[in-house]
This record gives sequence, C-alpha cells and structure tokens, in this order.
Amino acid sequence: MIVFIIHHSIKVNMHDGMNILVAYDGSIHADNALIEAVKIGGKFYAHIDVLYCSWDESEQNDLTLLKTRENFLENSGVSYTLRCEPHEHVWKTIVDVADREMSGLIVMGTRGMGTAKSMVMGSVSRKVIENSLCPVLTVK
Repeated sequence: MIVFIIHHSIKVNMHDGMNILVAYDGSIHADNALIEAVKIGGKFYAHIDVLYCSWDESEQNDLTLLKTRENFLENSGVSYTLRCEPHEHVWKTIVDVADREMSGLIVMGTRGMGTAKSMVMGSVSRKVIENSLCPVLTVK
C-alpha cells in the first residue's frame, strides 16, 4: 500500500531533473520506498539520493548496507547517490539534507528496522512530514 502525504496542501510539481531523497534504513518498508522512488524517478529523469542516517560511529557498516541496493539501482538506470549522514535526530537530518539538496520529494518507509527502532521510525516519518518543505511520500 502506498500512502501519499502532502503536507501544507502543497501540490506535487514533478519535473524532469528533480532530486528525490530516499530515507533508507534496510527495512522492508525502506526497500519498498526505494522501489517506488525508482519508479517515479525513472518517469521524470530524477536523481535519487539514498540517505542512511548513521546510528553509530561506523560509517563503513552503513555504506555496506547501502551498497546492498547498488545492483538494483544500477539495473534501474536512474542516476543515484548513496550517502551516510551522522545524526542527532534522524528526522532533522532527513529534512536538512532534503533542504540542502533542494529535493523535490522525500520518499520513506512508514516504519524502520527492529522493535525499538520501529517505534522511533514511526515518529521519524511523522516528524519529517510535519517539518519538510517538500512533499513526502510514505510507503508501507
């Protein structure tokens, strides 16, 4: 199920060459979000930024997680970047990167990995929706 959430009644203005930010954590919801972002990106010649917000100091482990999706991205034919960002608050990092990169859309899963992280990620998607300047697509 895909849930479109456009906050502040912003009309989604999809255009060629836009940036799509995908918040990725390795969960099934994040995988589904990545699949949807690639579908959208392919139709609008968008660049996909896949962002992992690092929970710990080990960026190498985070890059390893992101690289597990590299074959899928390469085979999709979309332009993409894999990136890790340290965070104090995951939602703020996602919103800040989207603003800094002038993303036209944020795509993210509704829930994250694990039971403790799952509760946190549910609130992350809510906070991103409330604070983002661009439209947010949440995916189950």
